[in-house]
Amino acid sequence: MVIDRKTGETLLSKDPNAQFRSASLVKLLIALDIIVKNPDPDPQLARMLSMSDDNIASTLWVQGGGPAIVTRTAAMIGLKHTEPPKDKGRWGDTLITAADIVSVYQYILRLPENKRGLMLTPLRRATRLGADGFNQYFGIPVALDTWEWAIKQGWAAGHGSIDAHTSGLVGENDRYIVVVLTSYTNGMDLAAATRAVTTKTATIVPLLEPPSKPKR
Repeated sequence: MVIDRKTGETLLSKDPNAQFRSASLVKLLIALDIIVKNPDPDPQLARMLSMSDDNIASTLWVQGGGPAIVTRTAAMIGLKHTEPPKDKGRWGDTLITAADIVSVYQYILRLPENKRGLMLTPLRRATRLGADGFNQYFGIPVALDTWEWAIKQGWAAGHGSIDAHTSGLVGENDRYIVVVLTSYTNGMDLAAATRAVTTKTATIVPLLEPPSKPKR
């Protein structure tokens, strides 16, 4: 899905309610669950978001009640097709949709400035390598590299599929919300899956207004 916040238009919507394994996109929900109710949130949240740190996510997942985090945030935001994982310990198996992730970013943008910054500053500073050493620069940060962005990526392999997702805010004043979710059958290399996501993301470039001040 591609949303133009300036005009209010949906520029692209393909299977917006199809469910995918969230992988690390659920970290947006973990962070929101803490930030909205805590005036002094855990400082590790920034690392979890910018470096997609799984160890921090696992700790905060347990502290927050695991699947209850998904239930609470889905109700708070009004997510229609997001579901907690069947195995309560596997936070990355949370089910999401492109439409619901768009709603997550819309909710973040409505937060008070201080709380909004706690979410978006780490996403604007997403590192090339995740905490596990995986290259998380695929999709938005590669295909839309001359635009400003704030991103959360997701990747996972095993249990029957290879999943690679890119999501975030793109352009001046966070004009566009971009969400590209993909899943492939086992046997596809994860690096190949992320390259495919970059190729798919590049197809939206004609839909966007070129940045007046390119990032590079």
